[in-house]
Amino acid sequence: MNGPAEPSPLGFLWRLITYSPWRYLLAASAWAIFHLWPLLPGVLGKLLFDVLEGRAPAGITVWTVVAVAVGAGLARCVAIVGATVAWAGWYLRARGLIQRNLLALVFRKPGAQPLPAAAGENISTLRDDSDAIAMMGGWGFDMMSGLIFAGGGLAILLSVDVQVTLVVMAPLAVVLVLAQLARARAYRIRVRSRAATAQVTGTIQEIVSATRAIKAAGREREVVARLRRDNEARKTAMIRDKVQSLAIDSVFNSTASIGSGLILLLAAGRMRSGEFTTGDFVLFSTYLMQVADYTSFMGYLVRTYQQARVSFVRAAAMLPGTPSRTLVEHHPLHLREDASLTTAPPEPEPLRELEVRSLTHVFPGSGRGVREASFTLRPGTVTVVTGSVGSGKTTLLRTVLGLYAPQDGEIHWNGERVDAPGDFMVPPRVAYTPQSPALLSGTIRENVLLGLPDDGRVERAAALAVLGPDLERLGGGLDTEIGVRGVRLSGGQAQRTAAARMFARDSALLVMDDLSSALDVETEQELWRRIFATSATCLAVSHRPALLERADQVLLLKDGRIVAAGPLAELLRTSPDMRTHYRPAPPTRSRQCHV
Repeated sequence: MNGPAEPSPLGFLWRLITYSPWRYLLAASAWAIFHLWPLLPGVLGKLLFDVLEGRAPAGITVWTVVAVAVGAGLARCVAIVGATVAWAGWYLRARGLIQRNLLALVFRKPGAQPLPAAAGENISTLRDDSDAIAMMGGWGFDMMSGLIFAGGGLAILLSVDVQVTLVVMAPLAVVLVLAQLARARAYRIRVRSRAATAQVTGTIQEIVSATRAIKAAGREREVVARLRRDNEARKTAMIRDKVQSLAIDSVFNSTASIGSGLILLLAAGRMRSGEFTTGDFVLFSTYLMQVADYTSFMGYLVRTYQQARVSFVRAAAMLPGTPSRTLVEHHPLHLREDASLTTAPPEPEPLRELEVRSLTHVFPGSGRGVREASFTLRPGTVTVVTGSVGSGKTTLLRTVLGLYAPQDGEIHWNGERVDAPGDFMVPPRVAYTPQSPALLSGTIRENVLLGLPDDGRVERAAALAVLGPDLERLGGGLDTEIGVRGVRLSGGQAQRTAAARMFARDSALLVMDDLSSALDVETEQELWRRIFATSATCLAVSHRPALLERADQVLLLKDGRIVAAGPLAELLRTSPDMRTHYRPAPPTRSRQCHV
């Protein structure tokens, strides 16, 4: 498997254990009692027959044995309840920590930089591999309990008969050899099954996001056929994975059972010769089966450990350039309290000036991007970035916002240098609406608020975004379900829903990438009229003549560089490039109300 160096699963597990150590210790202790309890029935069985044969120590009666059995049974029930509760608490926290760290690393990346794997692969890692890694937490105390049980059982059996007991070691040795031989194959098959699952997840995600395009092209049959092929491949991979697991487990069980049968034959011969008492035979036969069961259980643990390594490697692959230990760094999960109350950022100071100095981001290979862009924004002004297609307008906005990592240059907010634009240029300082906004399944209200309190701001934001007439036609108003990625909305409605989300943040700076590209003329004019009426500070990409005319500052880009900057009237006098680019709209009746 190509990829980063494989991290140490045991090191990961130790970090997970220490995240909630008392829960883990309680779960481990309780499960250890559960696993070790089978040692008691054999001892009690021997003691019972010794009492019946008159060989028991003085003071031990049948009722003593019954009392101990009842007390031990009740203790085991309590241990099971305690183990279940403690394990559930630890497991949920361990899985939540892994998912929290993976998502934090995803959010920390520049927003426009893609993840190293496809969407289906990433979803599968967050969903399936985080679960597999957390489940491995039980591997430690299961393995330890199994070793203690097997060791205790063997010690008791050795005290009965050394020669016969040594035969018990043969199945264990066979199981360990088989587990080692199956290691590489188990790993490869688990990799394939995980990859097939990720492929199906990715295909479903692509189908859902491209429903309109599929319908418009009339390719429903082909899309369904592709999904069927991916599902068949996944089914084959998953069946192979499951069959291999069952085959390995059956070999473990069969090997242990054959060894147990041979040992029982030897023990029966010893009884005929009078070397075994009835109590010894009860003790021996009880422990033989239990030790045999735990021998196969140890094989199961070894097999699942090898398979779980796949999940560790896949999770680490989502963190290129980041130490793999970041996956299990300790952070609060806020399971009992509202995180927004404990981590609320301080109110930022109002924007007095945003200065961009020689900002550069060039895409490797193509050489396209922005170079040495410099400009200044002042509060209450509107700056419009314009230029021909491919001149770098969107790249400039995304680099200012930190969605692309700046390769050179500086950004200063109120005179202070911004070292991490991706973390700094966010609400409530800056709110952004891209040309193709991302909407989530749910209602318009939920998409506008995205976690903000519903204190009336959504109505104000919707009004500012000129959503009122559309909300009336939609029937459900702000509570209209918009479908996956806003599939039930038109392009203009989706843009204005995203604009309302931006307005609801009450940010000091509004950044808009061709906000009105999908709007009709009248709606566009009304939207910009309302934005100008707020005296908001705006940085917008647009080629609309009416907006260029009202802008306080126009930045003209050509081949990734700002070749002219200033009010439109001034640029038309001084810049040949602006005179070539600017095409005033013809005076038509539909454009009587200018922004």
